[in-house]
Amino acid sequence: MSAASEFAQLHKLTPAGAVAALQARGQLSVSYAWQDVWQEEHGLQFTVSRLARLDLLQAVHQAIVKSVNGDLTRKDWMDDIEALLTQAGWWGTKAVTDPADGDVKLTTFDPARLRLIYDTNTRQAYATGLWERVERAKRTHPYLRYITRRDGRVRHEHAAWDNLVLPVDHPFWKTHWPPNGWRCRCRVMSMSQAEYDRGYSIERQGAERDAGAQGVYKRFNTQEPVVPLREYVNPRTGEVLQVPEGIDPGFAYNPGQARQQAMRQQIQSKLAAAVPALGQAARDAGLHNG
Repeated sequence: MSAASEFAQLHKLTPAGAVAALQARGQLSVSYAWQDVWQEEHGLQFTVSRLARLDLLQAVHQAIVKSVNGDLTRKDWMDDIEALLTQAGWWGTKAVTDPADGDVKLTTFDPARLRLIYDTNTRQAYATGLWERVERAKRTHPYLRYITRRDGRVRHEHAAWDNLVLPVDHPFWKTHWPPNGWRCRCRVMSMSQAEYDRGYSIERQGAERDAGAQGVYKRFNTQEPVVPLREYVNPRTGEVLQVPEGIDPGFAYNPGQARQQAMRQQIQSKLAAAVPALGQAARDAGLHNG
């Protein structure tokens, strides 16, 4: 199967998991920099940097859920949100006061910004749903293969991971689950033991145009990559972090695992707040993931 065909198949996946992931992020958070909501915190929180009105934030969130559910195309979503922000006086450049330091900062909402908001949130949502599907299928498909678009826009580090195959439970996927940066188009696909044992994928050149196109064998890379780390200082907190090379700061996490962790924390909080007898009954019934 060609890379283009594989990507087409990925986008045919049911959006149910993606919709559930977006709905779970119903905690709206006003932020004044994208670093304010960091990595795993996105498991429950939804934010758009410097969109400092909760009603607009909620409308953006609900519209993205509708789009992933198939009720709106990306163009429809962009048209609707542009109209909403225009009516509210937020389209174009607007000044907002950052409560962290009292500084007045400019933020711009234009078509390019809307595309980035839409693509980042929908790709993260699909990545969350895909991880949950991978976990359900790992008994029959215990391996994962990293796939890039294999064109001139692929980052150098991401290209080095193309056709990398590692077990589902390998720690690599904790930090390298696509998207691995702004506008990253990489994907991951499950693989059966039989496919892994074969040792290669069959890339059919021109298969979309000619069913009889000649296949090209591309061997899997099963060697765990050595990924150097670089230092990143979060300008909002001053925290010094180690980020893998090739991954944009803020993307070095697995959104599916983040959602699972967030749900476990929610359950534990509810059990802790419950009447002791009810909480114990829930635990006895298996309502815990910790």
